[in-house]
Amino acid sequence: MDAKYVDRVPIFYFNQSIRDLLHYLLQNDIDNDHIILCDARRKPCGIIHTGKLYKEIAFGLQFDHVLESICDSSYVTLSQNCRFINPELIAGKTIVVTDEDGRCVGIANQTALLLDHIKSDDTYRKKISKSFLADLNFGFMFSDIHGNILSMNTAANRLLCKTGLSSLGRIDDILPRFNYSNLKQTYQAVYRDISLEIQSYPYYEADEPVKIALFLFNLSDLHASKKSLAEVKAKYKELLEIANHSYDEIYVTDNTCMCVFVNKACERIYGLRREEMLGKTSAQMKAGGFISSDLSEKVIQTKRRLQEVQTTKIGQKILVIASPILDKNGDVRRVVINSREISDMIDVRVSADNLSRQNYSNIADKLMDLTLTSNKIVAESGIMRKVIKQVTRISQTDAHVLISGETGVGKDVIATLIHEISSRRGHNLVRLDCGALSGELIESELFGSETPAAAGRNAGRPGLLALADKSTLFLDKIDEFPYDLQGKLLHAIDDKCYTPMGSSRSVNSDFRLVAATSKNLPELVREGRFREDLYYRLNVMSVVIPPLRERQEDIPFLIQSFLSGINKAAGTQKRISPGTIEQLKRHQWGGNLRELKNILEQLCVLSDGDQIEEKDLFLLPEFAANEAEPADDYTSLIGQRELPAILDLLEEKLLRSSVKQCDSTYSLGKLLGISQATAVRKLQKYGLRF
Repeated sequence: MDAKYVDRVPIFYFNQSIRDLLHYLLQNDIDNDHIILCDARRKPCGIIHTGKLYKEIAFGLQFDHVLESICDSSYVTLSQNCRFINPELIAGKTIVVTDEDGRCVGIANQTALLLDHIKSDDTYRKKISKSFLADLNFGFMFSDIHGNILSMNTAANRLLCKTGLSSLGRIDDILPRFNYSNLKQTYQAVYRDISLEIQSYPYYEADEPVKIALFLFNLSDLHASKKSLAEVKAKYKELLEIANHSYDEIYVTDNTCMCVFVNKACERIYGLRREEMLGKTSAQMKAGGFISSDLSEKVIQTKRRLQEVQTTKIGQKILVIASPILDKNGDVRRVVINSREISDMIDVRVSADNLSRQNYSNIADKLMDLTLTSNKIVAESGIMRKVIKQVTRISQTDAHVLISGETGVGKDVIATLIHEISSRRGHNLVRLDCGALSGELIESELFGSETPAAAGRNAGRPGLLALADKSTLFLDKIDEFPYDLQGKLLHAIDDKCYTPMGSSRSVNSDFRLVAATSKNLPELVREGRFREDLYYRLNVMSVVIPPLRERQEDIPFLIQSFLSGINKAAGTQKRISPGTIEQLKRHQWGGNLRELKNILEQLCVLSDGDQIEEKDLFLLPEFAANEAEPADDYTSLIGQRELPAILDLLEEKLLRSSVKQCDSTYSLGKLLGISQATAVRKLQKYGLRF
């Protein structure tokens, strides 16, 4: 076979990967239609059609697969030393040319090869059969030297819209300007709106041209195929460049958790070359310590988008977001993983925190003081300031809040504070006391009613959920919310919509829920009196308010705040002595703030003069019992008061007695064996003077 008939094409080995082939084609801008696959001895074992390859890539072909998995065996082999060619065997097939040892040389130009043999071999001129002509995938026909068409194959018949050999016509019908003086030529023409390329060759007998062989190619199909292939290649190359220029990691696995694609960023994050990651499963990456968790497996199991922070083998902290790609049956086909290094971000944040911690703390304290002042909240004790700081942070979110604490600790005040310093403060706080209404009235009040006869006066009125749209809904005594309505409330919390009584339509409400209780809700859940799922929805953020007995530092300030309000309301100028304040600090306050306010109101009415003294306390039942106690019998207080309170009583009695024996804090300190500064503090604590 003459070398002019052989086209050199790329040769790859059957066990190489698709990734290797793509890299070669794109790097070298190869445009061949075919690639030859060989075994280890360079003998042909298949061919790959590049057009088909790019199309399969577009539909998710895995790059780690070996080339043998996509090769085609519809080819024939011919030796380059071959002198005899059977046209019927090679028609319509790819011809792989080999050397004398059977090793690949290239692919034969079928058109030129067939024509040469038809022209030069008289045997084949007689053997060209209809079956051979029918098998060719391009148009072929013979005409006499005058242009009368003698025969054509099926492909030519289809191109020229002919119906049979009886009406073949002339070359001039296809090429009106056909040059009979130059029989070896290539034309491009449009025949019945079909763009054709026609190659003509003379057919000789006794050195005289007696016939003309014509090959017909549909340019439209050829151009469309090349354009489609070029577009697919360009799109793939563009997407590959985009992925490789992404700073974030792009890591793709199939539905078996095997890596099928990585971009260049993965090399930086995992400390591996791309070739080392492709084909590995997530389990293998985890076993090698390159990732700390197999997120692909979790996504395949849940079919949901997941994210987590992981640590790589080289110590990089990365934020990993894994998303599933589902097929038409809803099964996971691919898992796309995007990761970003956050180690530097964490380091910068820690440094910034260390540098500005003191300044931030000072600013936060000032802001909290401003918040407390503007909302008339007393929080001088450390435990209460922690609560207010927590509330301040919670208020900046839209999370639901559960406030718990004993009766009278001020849960409603904290609920108001959460609303007033939140982004919803532009709308009125909506309140409902769940313990003040029956179940039917609560449903009507909360959800509203569209039934004229329902819920009496609330019929046809919007509920509190409607009024709480874009605002905050405060449900006090949530532990008394009817059990049979808890499911309906849960639905409103989850879906931000509800159905009014007597209606079939849903109403949307963007509300934030703040609930309060003085009961142990987990205990109520265990007793079956409160829904567990509702408890967890309410308890997204939890605020526990300490009882008054645990925040004694706040009592003097609370007394002054309450007394100011009482004076303003009654038009009085009542004051309270330091000794009385100290006595009030030692009280157990089972009723908390509510009890303190109630006692102050009574003292203002019962006390003589403008100042409330210690003796006035014994006008109240809560303190009268203490007056009858033996002066020196403190054992009777065991069980009624805590040890610190009993010790305070003893210390005060000793100081009162010592003050009578001394004339200065110096002598008092010397008598009791304490420093003068300590003596001063003790006297101030109990309101004593010389």
